[in-house]
Amino acid sequence: MGETTLFNSLVLPTAWNIDDKSQFISIDPSGLKVNYTGPNDYKAVVILANNPIPSQCGLFYFEIEIINERKNGIIGVGYCTKQNNINDFMPGRRYVEDKENKSWGCAYHGDDGNFFCSRSGKSYGPTYTVGDTIGCYLNFRNDDKMIFYTKNGINLGIVCYLPNNLDDLKNNLYPCIGLRSQYTSVEANFGRKKFKYLIDDPDKIGTITILGQYSCQLIESCRAQ
Repeated sequence: MGETTLFNSLVLPTAWNIDDKSQFISIDPSGLKVNYTGPNDYKAVVILANNPIPSQCGLFYFEIEIINERKNGIIGVGYCTKQNNINDFMPGRRYVEDKENKSWGCAYHGDDGNFFCSRSGKSYGPTYTVGDTIGCYLNFRNDDKMIFYTKNGINLGIVCYLPNNLDDLKNNLYPCIGLRSQYTSVEANFGRKKFKYLIDDPDKIGTITILGQYSCQLIESCRAQ
């Protein structure tokens, strides 16, 4: 069910999609906390937010707090298009392009610090684990359409630039997480409470405005302060 916001009545991602998830995923009543319930670490699953990011929303940001994970587990945080199959892959590690099923995805993985985008991987940032908060920032607005991540409120730098042709991504790009770790538990913040990236250093708010107007979620987060 869509939820409108204070910004132009746009319908934004506000929780995880409880109607389209793997059997190995449980979601708490808030729709924000996800638990991996698989019997082992061999099955990868992905879960998408309840709504795509509207193309009118030039900037978007969300955060994931790692509450619990197994020692060698894998967690991926990022964005992807709607998937026909939500089982047995991690976001960023699969790419399909045909007339009926074109997909795109990217994710920053916690076990090795690598970033994956439509099957292609590279070294990016530090690993992350229990107690860490990972943020994912998306800029749709200007010629340098890009993504960067934060860890515990610190900007890790630009990780990639989006494809020049965004027609297939407009209104079809969802915040997502991928899990392949028994007993993993993570919780999302889509703007209902203060972001670590914003509240640890007030000057960062000014840094974001240089890129253009606040994203819908960033506006609401600032109003809440």
